[in-house]
Amino acid sequence: MIAAFAFGYAATGRASSSAASVPKCPAYAPKFTSIAGVSKQFVPPNARAVRLCRYYKNTWATGERLYRQRLIHQSSTIEPLTNSFDRLKEPPRGIFCVRDDGSEMQVIFAYAGGSVERVVVKLSGCRFASNGKAIRSTTAWLHKRLIALANNK
Repeated sequence: MIAAFAFGYAATGRASSSAASVPKCPAYAPKFTSIAGVSKQFVPPNARAVRLCRYYKNTWATGERLYRQRLIHQSSTIEPLTNSFDRLKEPPRGIFCVRDDGSEMQVIFAYAGGSVERVVVKLSGCRFASNGKAIRSTTAWLHKRLIALANNK
């Protein structure tokens, strides 16, 4: 059994991916949930993998379609993302969003044991992130980092 684990690690450069199963990106962007709730941690720590799902709105008649996706296993990339999401602040009330072209990204954090945390990030208009329990204002740095990672940079 140890030999099988060691072989899996040597062949992939990481521990077995069965420890954290990451759902595939949906073909269309999930609905952005704008709940102004309070959550102690926006994204729990110790994710084993992250899948980035980038969406663009092709026309006003259709929803946002999947444009690009990327699966990340490196903790040196995942931990700073988790910390960046956890440092985000609640948005001010009464904001009117303009220039929203519908582009957004779903970030799926996967944990040992099979649990996942999904965060939807608006990339235009009001730049917010929602985990379904709370909403946060995002930063220019976080947007640039997410887009660069989705583009394999």
